[in-house]
Amino acid sequence: MVISFIKYDMKPKRLTRYLPLNSLVMCLAALPSFSYSNEQDTNLFEIPLESLLNIEVVSPSQTVKKISQAPNIISSVNATQIASMGARTLSDILKMLPGVQILSRRNGRDMVWIRGIPSGRNSKVMLTIDGVPQREGLIGGWSPDEQIQINNIERIEVIRGPGSALYGGDAYSGLISIFTKAKAPERTLISAGVASYDRKSATINTGKEFAGGTFVLSGRLLDSKGYPQQYDRNGFASTHDNNVDAKSLGVSLRNEQWQFGINYDDYTTEYPHYSSNQYKSQRYQTLSAHIQNKLSFDKLSIENQLYTYKVKRYFERTITDLQGNIDFYSDSDLDSTSNGVRSQWSYAFNPNHHAIVGLTFQQRQVGEYHETIKKQNAVEVNEYESRVIRDGDLTPSSHNRAIYFQQESLFFEQRLGLTVGVRVDDYPEFSSETSPRIAVTYQGNEQWSGKLIWGTAFRAPTFLQQYEVRSDNNISGNPNLNPEQIETFEGEWVYHFSANNNITLRGFSSYLSEFIQSVNGKPYENSSEQLHVPGYEVEWNNQYYADWSHFNRISTSFNYTRVNSEQASLAKDTLNWLLFMEDEQFSFYAGINYLSRRNQSLSYHTSVKVPEIAQRDNKGSYWTLDAHLSYRPSKQSAWQWTIGVKNMFDKQHYNPTYAPDSYYDVRKEPQSYELSVALSF
Repeated sequence: MVISFIKYDMKPKRLTRYLPLNSLVMCLAALPSFSYSNEQDTNLFEIPLESLLNIEVVSPSQTVKKISQAPNIISSVNATQIASMGARTLSDILKMLPGVQILSRRNGRDMVWIRGIPSGRNSKVMLTIDGVPQREGLIGGWSPDEQIQINNIERIEVIRGPGSALYGGDAYSGLISIFTKAKAPERTLISAGVASYDRKSATINTGKEFAGGTFVLSGRLLDSKGYPQQYDRNGFASTHDNNVDAKSLGVSLRNEQWQFGINYDDYTTEYPHYSSNQYKSQRYQTLSAHIQNKLSFDKLSIENQLYTYKVKRYFERTITDLQGNIDFYSDSDLDSTSNGVRSQWSYAFNPNHHAIVGLTFQQRQVGEYHETIKKQNAVEVNEYESRVIRDGDLTPSSHNRAIYFQQESLFFEQRLGLTVGVRVDDYPEFSSETSPRIAVTYQGNEQWSGKLIWGTAFRAPTFLQQYEVRSDNNISGNPNLNPEQIETFEGEWVYHFSANNNITLRGFSSYLSEFIQSVNGKPYENSSEQLHVPGYEVEWNNQYYADWSHFNRISTSFNYTRVNSEQASLAKDTLNWLLFMEDEQFSFYAGINYLSRRNQSLSYHTSVKVPEIAQRDNKGSYWTLDAHLSYRPSKQSAWQWTIGVKNMFDKQHYNPTYAPDSYYDVRKEPQSYELSVALSF
């Protein structure tokens, strides 16, 4: 079969520059397409249970630590769990973690809210891949949906709470760190699959170990017609689908001292919430590259990283009349780059005292940005609808410099840990920002541990919020904006019934101020009100062996989060239950995701023009069940077959349309099935 990666009706010449890349990857497209299978190519089901006492994380200190001693509230998900879940997107993984809520935007690109803190375009949650910030320089966003390939992920670490003490302003409400695979697979793994809504995909993971180094390559192709949206944002019947075309390529080359990595993603999706006579396609191309060097001495280790992150976005919008003639046409180009360098020095005075000092520099550059109306009322025009202008400069740039320090100490036979850290960021647009953090951890014995954490963070306004100029006078920029601020108190208590069975109780209380907002389409401004967001989390994890002939290795996890906030579109209660069962032939996963009723704003559905549709209440609670079953004939077999179902009971569920809440809601994916096959050789 042949997968079509080009669906633009207008200006096809814009895509011809990328046809060579399409040709290179069409050989993979010829496979019947599927989701990713597993990261362990030779032992797909030979997965030992890990002790919950010994999980190690890196993100909270940028050094390896046991999760009980990490100075943050953190969750870790490994490649085995990701594969067993049958996860297709990063959103599929994140939605099952405590304190995380995924909202689908009107343009099909998901948003991540951590602990009830709104994050339009995810500008308040930092995403890194192998340490490289994935933040677009103009709008400040990133997407956790099909744009990011997940078949090359070794593990994901998610910090819930401020991370500015180490990572700066982008880690306002949380941090998501993705680590790609450092080891080459013993055998090449290819997978291919088909699913409902004409979804086809293919992946490849390969690599080679050589004298002193490792080469790893991963790739992915995806084409999906997508599920129908039913109604446009005004409540009229819609013929649009949530289609997606995506292709990705990841390459890394490593040895003990050096690491080079490059990730390329090309993602196209339809904007499904316009009326049937309107069509808007969006294409995002991202390129992330870095080179890193590590030096280790007796007590000192030095890590230097140089990186670049480049984003290109194109969209084209058409409106046709009753005869199908183009009545309106506009397009948009965005080209932005972020370049940075980081140097971190870690010194171990002795086994109990460790200090970290780091320097960072990042430059943001907008190469091009405009939204231009080319045809209106069937007449050719050339009118700028939106641009960014800074003192007459249409391609503004900025930078920030930062220094951070963190001291980690252990006392009382390494039971008591104390972490004190601070980071100072300097921006030319406003005064310096200081982000402190204090964390106390205590390991009472092998059964229980606890944490108390206090920290502050900030988020700098984006170029769009500062410098956008619109011809329709809607939400223009404000160069006098101040950074948003947050202060958070956190506590955690963990009790281990055994090495593989624990329960965790957490509490948090966040105070937000200087919130950047626009009221009734007016220019952005800082809110004078302070928002208090308290809440708590409960989590239970259990792993054990059973005396069964099949599915005798079992892991289950339950988490519940309560956020006491009236923020529109927020579900105050979220609950997840995950079950993993496996043996040497079978692997089974079932996951329940529950969201309570979402908060309703005063403007809910006020822009919906169909009365009976406007009266619908889509904010009620809902739950969905996903399941995934894999089979391999024998331990030595090179073949694996998988069947999966999303939203098993076809729950009709919606996300409130964010910014504004007045339009009709976003329909989320109905029931869908997928079938896949994987071959290792």
